[in-house]
Amino acid sequence: GAVAVFVVGHIKTSWAMWGEVALALFSFLIAAAVYIMDTVRNIWVCYASYVVFRIIYMLLITIATFQIATNLSVERYALVFGANTFIALALQSLLTLIVVDASGLGLDIFTQFLIYASYFAAISLVFLGSGIYSIM
Repeated sequence: GAVAVFVVGHIKTSWAMWGEVALALFSFLIAAAVYIMDTVRNIWVCYASYVVFRIIYMLLITIATFQIATNLSVERYALVFGANTFIALALQSLLTLIVVDASGLGLDIFTQFLIYASYFAAISLVFLGSGIYSIM
């Protein structure tokens, strides 16, 4: 993952224009990797999909952080990234409570993976719409 992030750092592109489209593509690839983990019952394929998931997730987070940081002044980094982390953890906890916990839906593992794949696919569509809007 670190090598992939290093390589992306040396790609000369206008991240302001193409960053959200890249985020859409990476989110879709993550959705595909999680969907493969849901449907394929081979442990080695699941491990390979997890490695792909982690590599792409690291790329996704790096690009998103870069996109946010380019529009901030230095004085606001801690506030913005602290608020982002708090909101992300709150959403993750809420999703876990709803999907995994017995007091929520208490779904089996395969259904959970399907929901997580759908979640990343929905995020991909949001980024794609925003990216197309930015390009136009």
